[in-house]
Amino acid sequence: MKFINFSRYMSLAVYSVVTYLLFSFLTTLTTFEKLWNWWSQHLLKVFDAHNGNDNFLFSGYSILLFITGVMITKIASDFSIYHEKRPWQFNYRYPSLMLSVIFVIVFWTILNFDGGRQNPFDFLLANLWLLIGFSFLPLLHTLKNIIISRNVNTPINEHDWHSSTKHVATEIEKALSSTNSDNNSIRIAVLGKFGVGKTTAINLAVDKLKNKKGLPKFIHCNIDLWGVETESIIQYVLDEVLIALGTEVDMCKFRSLPSHYISAMNAGNTPFKIFAAFVHKPTSPDALLKNLSDVISAANLRLLITIQDLDRNQKAVDSLHALAGLLDRLEKLKGIDYIFAGENTTDFSATLLRICPIRFDFSVPNLFSEINQLEIKLLDSDTKEYYKKVLVRDDLPQCQTLIDKLLPSFRAFNTFEIQVKAVWKYLNGEVLLYDLMLLEALKGNYPYIYDVLIKLFHDTSFKSQLFVDFFESNFLDSSDFEKHIVEESLWYFGFISSRVFSSDKERSGQSIEISKDLLSEHVLSFNTYPHILNSIIEGRLTNERFRQRDVFNNLNKIVLGDESAIIELCNAVKNQETSKFWLDAIKLYGWSMFYNEIRSQKTVKSLFKNAVNLNNSRASLELMVGFSPRDYSIKEDSILMAYLFSDEIIEDMFNERHAFTYGTLFALLHIYSKFSSFGRFGSSTVKYKTPMNCFVMRLVNSEDPLSVAILLNLFTVDTAEVLDLILNLSNETLNVTKILFENTDFNDVSACLNKLAERKPTMSTEGFDGIKKDALKVVERAISMK
Repeated sequence: MKFINFSRYMSLAVYSVVTYLLFSFLTTLTTFEKLWNWWSQHLLKVFDAHNGNDNFLFSGYSILLFITGVMITKIASDFSIYHEKRPWQFNYRYPSLMLSVIFVIVFWTILNFDGGRQNPFDFLLANLWLLIGFSFLPLLHTLKNIIISRNVNTPINEHDWHSSTKHVATEIEKALSSTNSDNNSIRIAVLGKFGVGKTTAINLAVDKLKNKKGLPKFIHCNIDLWGVETESIIQYVLDEVLIALGTEVDMCKFRSLPSHYISAMNAGNTPFKIFAAFVHKPTSPDALLKNLSDVISAANLRLLITIQDLDRNQKAVDSLHALAGLLDRLEKLKGIDYIFAGENTTDFSATLLRICPIRFDFSVPNLFSEINQLEIKLLDSDTKEYYKKVLVRDDLPQCQTLIDKLLPSFRAFNTFEIQVKAVWKYLNGEVLLYDLMLLEALKGNYPYIYDVLIKLFHDTSFKSQLFVDFFESNFLDSSDFEKHIVEESLWYFGFISSRVFSSDKERSGQSIEISKDLLSEHVLSFNTYPHILNSIIEGRLTNERFRQRDVFNNLNKIVLGDESAIIELCNAVKNQETSKFWLDAIKLYGWSMFYNEIRSQKTVKSLFKNAVNLNNSRASLELMVGFSPRDYSIKEDSILMAYLFSDEIIEDMFNERHAFTYGTLFALLHIYSKFSSFGRFGSSTVKYKTPMNCFVMRLVNSEDPLSVAILLNLFTVDTAEVLDLILNLSNETLNVTKILFENTDFNDVSACLNKLAERKPTMSTEGFDGIKKDALKVVERAISMK
């Protein structure tokens, strides 16, 4: 390569002489001379008027020189002689054409010095502005490069690399570090699905090679061919190669004159048309690559071309065939290696085997552990405990395996992780984590399955449908894998009770139904509250008044004895908009917190007292019914249960009877009746009938009109549910109650009955007789059924 180095220096010397002679010739032309004089006089007039003619530093002549220096650098940049990424770089093996430019400027400056008339110091001082102008853009670009290098992202920590990425990166590094005895280029194929880490592995390998000593300087030219037309793909690749090499060495020799210069030279009948014909001469790709190979070797460089995303084009096969010939001819060119990165499709296999003898493959990654780690990040111990309480279960619904199947690559997982974290920030505690994760995974990778599921959830008219019919109407052209994804998704959300395609015979799907009746009912269920699904879709809580975390925090405060929290609970239950949301929370998990976590009898008494005194018959009834136990998971030392089966509650509730409404006594007896199943499945038997009889007997024995009205109000409701409650009373209690009713007349209890029933207008005598008759009938029926 010594010949190329000598030839380069000789060429630069010739360019310098020719440029100076051409410049000298042009300045003798009348047109250029007039233009130069006009421009010089204009600047001298403007600046010397302010600075004085004797000020060499700020004279019009100095400003002219400064602008000239800036323009020279700018024109050199347009001609690919100067590059902002190498403002001061000098490669002695292959020097830049800027050397000729500098020589011409220095030679012109020396010849313009008149030693007899000018002081050498004043002359140098005046021409200093030419040097400043010439250095102005390089200084700006140096500052810009420093700022960019400081703000550049920190390299990926080696511990963060995936094992497959590490392995492929190491293999690429080994392959590129090897030396060929025949000096042929190294040609590598890196294959795998989009996003598995191909680019990361290549970049990691290149970064290591750049830091190795004893090797030529690496230049990495990454070419993304996504969207490049087949007809222009060769020219696009060559242009990108020249741009990449231009950051290290002068590529003026290989690049055409900028298009806007060509257009200007072709405009009108001028001599410049002749120049345009010579500077816009096309070069064959083979010749260009051969010359580039010589320059790369001479400059002690090594070019690595990475070709990516070709497989994502619509005419990917045609594009590969068009490019294959060029890549194949690179084999004999020294200093130019390439890596083809794409998906391992069957259409590419034969061609890649010919042009890439070295091949590294990525498998589809197993992201199970990454999904588990994401769960750990998002669910701290307090959040897990919260979910266990609101769901009243120790295990949270999970579907890591299904999500792993939906995410084809590490890039897909990274995108998925960012989306989940962004939404979880607003919906933590309001949705189930794996509900959110599964829907996000479907939305990002199988949007048509996601859309069908969302439509199914929103379809209020949908009741049930045979699985086969549902599948054929929505996923007729789906693959077996997509069938499996649909099946697993429906099974996770509870639309089907068993897998369909998991069986040996797909015909089993003929009898399996998709039904909304199978969906689980809990406080975070899509089926219970539509706003939960809408919140996941929008990535925010769509109804701030339905925030489950707020309900839980309130119940937790009640458990700790906060009286104001009890008042807040009662107000929420009275509110028509929020009543159902809060009552459902109590029925589904709040009751368990009350029974197992309240540690003060004072809190229990306050809870019952406020529930009775709600001044809203509907809210009072539903809240007190919510205190009923739902399963056997009640601790033996439960304060609430101890209070329920004590004499204190009898007297406390009797003293609060003035606040009773039509459903209060029913709610109290209903609470006790829910203990009737205790004694099964290993639970302890509870004598629940005793306090029920005590309540009724306390009202009977008081013989005051309000107590009688309360009893009459209960016994007049002839329903199976009320009859079941009454049948828990003993014969003695029923008989004394019957005698009490028989001895009651209209004038004694009419006012109290009107108050309990919130009746307007007031009750008539005939109406009272009907109530009394109905109550006696229910009592007698209960006695007869004993």
